[in-house]
Amino acid sequence: MMNIKIQKSLFYDIVTILTDILFIVLASFLSYEFLKIFIKVEKQTSGFMMLFIGCMIFMLYTYEFYTKLIRKRYEVVLSVCISTFISTVVVLAFQSIFNSALSQYNGLFYCVNMVLTIFCISFEKLIFLEIIKLVKGAARLLIIELKEIDNSLARKIKYSYSEIYDAWYLQIDCNNQEEVEDVIHNKFPEYDSIFLSPLLPDDIRNLFISNAVSQKKEIYVLPDLYNISVMKNEMVSFDDTPALRIRPFGLTNFQTSAKRAFDVICSIIGIIVTSPIMLICAALIKLDSKGPALYRQERMTIDQKKFKMYKFRTMFTNAEKHTGAVLASEDDPRITKVGKVLRSLRLDELPQLFNIFTGSMSVVGPRPERPVFVEEYINEIENYDKRFFVKAGLTGLAQIYGRYSTSPKYKTLYDLLYVKDYSFWIDIKIILLTIKIMFVKESSDGVGAPVDYSKKNMDIHLDI
Repeated sequence: MMNIKIQKSLFYDIVTILTDILFIVLASFLSYEFLKIFIKVEKQTSGFMMLFIGCMIFMLYTYEFYTKLIRKRYEVVLSVCISTFISTVVVLAFQSIFNSALSQYNGLFYCVNMVLTIFCISFEKLIFLEIIKLVKGAARLLIIELKEIDNSLARKIKYSYSEIYDAWYLQIDCNNQEEVEDVIHNKFPEYDSIFLSPLLPDDIRNLFISNAVSQKKEIYVLPDLYNISVMKNEMVSFDDTPALRIRPFGLTNFQTSAKRAFDVICSIIGIIVTSPIMLICAALIKLDSKGPALYRQERMTIDQKKFKMYKFRTMFTNAEKHTGAVLASEDDPRITKVGKVLRSLRLDELPQLFNIFTGSMSVVGPRPERPVFVEEYINEIENYDKRFFVKAGLTGLAQIYGRYSTSPKYKTLYDLLYVKDYSFWIDIKIILLTIKIMFVKESSDGVGAPVDYSKKNMDIHLDI
């Protein structure tokens, strides 16, 4: 998933939304005209049509069609499918409540309408990607790294974003003023965006940022606790001196109470809805390998409190007897056949709904970590302890925008961003995005061997 907005025109965004509405209405019209050939079907009222359009636009916004570019074609189609399904369920629920029971013909209309809406919107979005590719080409990104260090981060950014960026990287000698000036005056004009390594000296980084701003370039830097803290803060004045008021990390008492109420409601609904799935999972685990279907593992939550987290067993019994506590790797021999399926669909996490109900976890928050790893990460990762200002969660920002194999350092940055800018809307958005992430393989891949980007072919074929 890409977090990069290519189009920055409000007019363009409005046109995109109006185009989506046009295709949604077109799909509804085609559904009615198609069914009218075979059966007598009632036209949908304008109220329910407006509700469906509103739900679709909300879901497309949540899945970042209006603020960000989705990276891969299958993610586009997947996002549209989920958006249409949820919108259809919402409209069906409202019609059942406010318009008596649904007829079989109305139900058939909504099924056909859902299929045609998925086709129309997916077609529109994929055509849009091709138009952007032809008209604008790929955005040009320059990555700047220190010459004296390993270039793995620069290469990772370059090749990870190659589907949308015509990316290149430079390793520079910050002590060579002529080289620095050459980058500013001769390299910056060739690119749309600049990514600055976090290891650049402060004075050089500030110089690059100043000149990039002057040349109207987009700038990307890795966040740390300082610039996470100053994001979206209120400006105040001390006499005639401006300053930023940094809100304390963590939740207010009201937010804590509201989040807890939301967790209880969601966990009860989740347990009821998924109980048949959990029973099937438990039976398959028992048939596949010896040992209990469930197991409890000690994890840490808010204020570094320890608790027993429930999970479906995905490994053979006593899997860590000889290895000790180690993260699961790609093609890990300890994982059972059923376990691989459960992990790929995130179904092994379902028993944590009971942890959420009892209050040791929340639906959304930093993932609970094992004490042995917490002890290691606190000593190695700056500000790692700040992620314990909120309860551990079933899903979180790091699970949406990162991968299983994302390093703990970068996952911690996502956790700090969540803690700093918490809101009820962010929780809702993360839950909706989690539905899509369940079907994205890369997000659940285990820790594999690090990619050697130095052996990558330097020729990039752009394919948005």
